[in-house]
Amino acid sequence: MKHILLLLLFAAIPCLAESREPVDLRDWQSATIDWKQFQGTQLTVLADAQPAFSALEPFLPVFESLTGIKVGYIRAEQSDMRKRREIDLASASGVYDVVPIGVTFLGRAYQNNWLLPLQPFLNDSRLTDPHWYQFEDLSPNSLRLCTINDTLLSIPFDFSAPVLFYRKDLFKRFAIPVPDTYEEVVVAKRQLQAAMDAAGMNNIYAFASRTRAGAGLNTWTVIPAIRAYGGEILDRDKRPVFNSPEAVTAVTTYRDMVTGYGNPPNSQLLHFYEIRQMFKEGRLASAFLASHFFNEIDTPAKSPIWDQWDAARLPRGPVSRETSPWAWAFAINAHSEHKEAAWLFIQWVTSEPTAKLLNTGGSPARQNVWRSDYFSRLKAAGLLDAVDWIFESGTNSSIQSGMPEFPWVGERISVAFNQIFYGADVKRTLDQAAAEIEKVLSAQ
Repeated sequence: MKHILLLLLFAAIPCLAESREPVDLRDWQSATIDWKQFQGTQLTVLADAQPAFSALEPFLPVFESLTGIKVGYIRAEQSDMRKRREIDLASASGVYDVVPIGVTFLGRAYQNNWLLPLQPFLNDSRLTDPHWYQFEDLSPNSLRLCTINDTLLSIPFDFSAPVLFYRKDLFKRFAIPVPDTYEEVVVAKRQLQAAMDAAGMNNIYAFASRTRAGAGLNTWTVIPAIRAYGGEILDRDKRPVFNSPEAVTAVTTYRDMVTGYGNPPNSQLLHFYEIRQMFKEGRLASAFLASHFFNEIDTPAKSPIWDQWDAARLPRGPVSRETSPWAWAFAINAHSEHKEAAWLFIQWVTSEPTAKLLNTGGSPARQNVWRSDYFSRLKAAGLLDAVDWIFESGTNSSIQSGMPEFPWVGERISVAFNQIFYGADVKRTLDQAAAEIEKVLSAQ
């Protein structure tokens, strides 16, 4: 059985990186631990296809040179990665020593004891130099996404949340203020689209955000809007409340933002990868995108609008301003045969020197790096302000904070949202979804 799983999980060719040029190891060697204590070990690391994971790959030989540990690095498209991770963890095979984890999967992993608690590794002076590692520099909001019932299960590697990216050249050219409320987004997209149309700017659209059904797809940007209007998804007793008057108003406003004049054709079907690509190509004037998206548009080689954009905090509602923090984090497979070596990898990859090594190729959870000069060359003061806001104020809805029920509940409400974007009655659709979810949750 294990041989079959190995064949399945290694179906993709491992990504074995080659370093661009030798890197001085002294920043890591200053830690008072023996990096070479597990030399000769072979680690297998599963990774997502997100840009930060790609940026890390060329520098893996730095870790190998530092530790003598060989790394088989397997990057997979997100849906494929999730399947591989599920098969390995659920079967207790231990094929992957280190796995990428997001908060929506964390509750299920904790419930099934699939991941190792990491505090014992942090407390072990053989394995961790606390003065060098500076665990306290990791954003508390990012660490909340890695913790269930006070048990730390992963360490954040790439930290982000939805913010408003916009073409500052277009907003300035047509004298349209950057919107600060959800209602202002609706007005601004119509005004901007009319101005661009009048100027003959074909195939450029004013605004887009997530609409497609799927847990973690449209929910990632709709839920902050609901919370900003004073609503929630579930109450403290896990009863659905996303059909409240506040939620109905929020979803109605969100529908008006993402459909109609000013949005791309078939906006109800857009995957977030497509939205990112459109903005990157200069075909979108504004969009709600993950804050780490900047590393796809920060040089002339990556995007024709590399010097024409900035970002702002997600709009506020009548009650508050909310977002949906997300951390791609690394965790240790509970059935890994190389647990301590796996911890050395996680400590290295989430350390400040490695974050600086990646430069703007990643979006670290380390506050010192963001507040240093490493990101100043972006010349995007609004993005830096938005990231600082995420560090200080970004909190998740309870449903997005590691609840085991999220994958199913999120899937169901995301379908309801998408139906609304296609024209279904807002209140009736939310009421129906709430009734279905309550029936299932009350039976558990």
